Amino acid sequence: MSKFGLMDPGDEPKRETTLTERLAAFSPVKPRSTPDLAAIDSAAAQHGFVSRELPDIQASEQPGRRRRAIPSEPTRHLAIRLSASAYNRFVAYADHHKVTYHEALIRLMDEADR
Repeated sequence: MSKFGLMDPGDEPKRETTLTERLAAFSPVKPRSTPDLAAIDSAAAQHGFVSRELPDIQASEQPGRRRRAIPSEPTRHLAIRLSASAYNRFVAYADHHKVTYHEALIRLMDEADR
């Protein structure tokens, strides 16, 4: 074939291969063996790498998830600004009594009514 893409008199035209024939020319991938994770972890530890996998969490360490209460009456949104010290006191109160902010506010209002 000439440099202009024209056929010379002695050249045979190249047969176009189909996509199926081109894909069949690839050799299949051989499955890899399972890596030895202990050996990998020990080699990584020697070079200062730490595992990214989550550690096993004991049931006693993780506090139980509280279900969301279904309100018995319609609710309204309340957004207030507090000083950092007042906010920290309120959060400490709720944490100490292990109640939600909503329940803590109700308790404080009930105590104020007495």
